[in-house]
Amino acid sequence: MKSLYNLFAGKIRGKIFAAILIVLMCSVLTVGIFSHSILMRAFTGHTYRELYSVADTVNTLIPDSGSYYVDLYALAENRNVNFEIVDPSGFLSYTTRGSGSALSSDHFSAPGSSSPEYSEMIASVNSYKSYDYDNFEVKKRLATNADYFIYTCSLSTGDTLHVYSPVADVESVVDIANGVYSIFSISILVIVGIIFLIVSSRFTRPVEEINDVTKDMAALDFSRKCEDYGKDEIGELGRSINTLSDTLDATLEDLKQKNEQLEKDIELRLALDNARKSFISNVSHELKTPLAIISGYAEGLCAGIGSSPETIKEYCGIINDESKRMNELVLELLELTRLESKSYSFSPDYCDLGEIIKSQAEHFSLQSEQNGITIENRVPLSLECFAQEDRIEIVIKNYLSNAISHCDGEKKIIIDYEDKPETVAITVYNTGEHIAPEDMPEIWDSFYRADKSHERSENRYGLGLSIVKSIMTNHRCAYTAENTAGGVKFSFEVAKTPEYYEKKENEKQNNG
Repeated sequence: MKSLYNLFAGKIRGKIFAAILIVLMCSVLTVGIFSHSILMRAFTGHTYRELYSVADTVNTLIPDSGSYYVDLYALAENRNVNFEIVDPSGFLSYTTRGSGSALSSDHFSAPGSSSPEYSEMIASVNSYKSYDYDNFEVKKRLATNADYFIYTCSLSTGDTLHVYSPVADVESVVDIANGVYSIFSISILVIVGIIFLIVSSRFTRPVEEINDVTKDMAALDFSRKCEDYGKDEIGELGRSINTLSDTLDATLEDLKQKNEQLEKDIELRLALDNARKSFISNVSHELKTPLAIISGYAEGLCAGIGSSPETIKEYCGIINDESKRMNELVLELLELTRLESKSYSFSPDYCDLGEIIKSQAEHFSLQSEQNGITIENRVPLSLECFAQEDRIEIVIKNYLSNAISHCDGEKKIIIDYEDKPETVAITVYNTGEHIAPEDMPEIWDSFYRADKSHERSENRYGLGLSIVKSIMTNHRCAYTAENTAGGVKFSFEVAKTPEYYEKKENEKQNNG
C-alpha cells in the first residue's frame, strides 16, 4: 500500500488516474442505482407486447372449430403465458390454468353449475400504476397472493380475454440482470483501471522526465537531455527544453570564461600596479643615491673643502661618474619604455651574429681585465642570422655586463653557441655563485635584488635583463637562465631565416 501511495502521491498520473476512476465509479453507481427501475420498465414493456401478441392470436382463432381449445392450450404452453375467458355475465368460462390435457374439465366450468365471478378471483394492486399501456395492468390473484401482468381485450364472440404473466418472472430476470451488471461493472472497472494506469503512465512519463531535466537545469547541470517524445506538444516541449538547456549551458560557460578572464585581468592589474609602485620606488632609489653623491661633492667644492687640485679633480671625477651612472639609467629606462610600448618598428634582416659578439667582447675586455676576469669567445665569425641587429647587440651587451658584475671564483666568462634547425642559441657562462631557485623567475623584472635590500651592491640585476626579456619577446625567441657547474649560464636564441617568424605568426593565429 505504501509503495502504491509513493507511485501516485503528488504525481500527475495519480491525479489523472484518480479523476478518471472517480468518474467511472460514479457512472457505474449511477447506472446501478437506476438500473432496476430502467430494466423493470423495459421488461414490462416487453411483457406488454408479448401479452398483446398472444391476445391478438387468440382473437384470430375460430371458436366453433374442433381444435379451438386445443389451439388455446397450445398457444399458452408455447408462449409461456396463461389466459382466461370471461363470459359477458362476468363468470369465468375457460382458463389455461389446470392439470390434464387441453380438453380436461379442469379448464372449463361444469355444465349447469355457476362459474365463479372473475372479480372474486383477482384484485387490483397499486404496484405498477406508472405504466400507461392500454388495457394493461397489474393484479393480484387472491388464491396465490401473487402479482400478475394482465392484458384484457374483447373477443369476437363477445367474451372477454384476460392474458397474464407472473410479475415474479420479470422481477427474477431483472434481479439476475442487475447481478450480472454488477459483476460485469466491477470487472470492467478493474480492467479499465489497469489499462488506464498503463496508458496514463506512458503519457505522463515524458512529463515526469521533463520535470527531472528542468530540476537538473535549476541545479546548473545541463548534461541530461529530454528524449524524442514524438511530434506532439510534449515532444515539442522536450525539444524546446533541450534547446534552452544548450543555450543556457553555452551562455553560462561563456560567462564563466569571461569571469575567469576578468579575475585574471584584475590580478594582472593588481600585479602591474604593484610592479609600477615597485618600479617607481626602485627608480627613485637608483636616482636618489647618485644625486645625493653629486649634491654632496658639489656642496663640498662650493664650500672650499677641497682646495688642492688633486682633491678638486677627485671630487669632479666622482661627480662625473655618478652623472654617467644616472645618464645610463635614464637611457635604459627610455629604451625599456620604447620596447614595452612597441613604439618602434620591428624590422629584422640578415646580420653577422659572430661579428656582433666579437665586437661586444672586445668592448668589455678592458673592464674584464681590470676585474681580473677572462672572456673566452667560442662563437665563429660569419655566423649568419635573421634579426634586428641593434637589438641583438643590446642583448649581448647586457648579458656580458651582467656576467662581469656577478663573476667570481675562477673569474671566467665563456661565450658559446649551438646550431639548431631553425635558430642559433648563444650562451654566456660566468663562474660564481648560483642564483637561488626562488629568485630565478624574478631576475627578469626591473631592478630585482636578490638580497631584497637597497644597498649599492652588485647583487642586483637593474634594467638589463628586463630589456633582454622585451627584445626576445619581440623577436619571438627563447631566453633562459640556469645554474650550472661552477656558475650561471644565460642564453638566447636568434632566428636563421624569415620563415621562422612566418611560422610563429601562423601558430599565434591558430591558437587564437
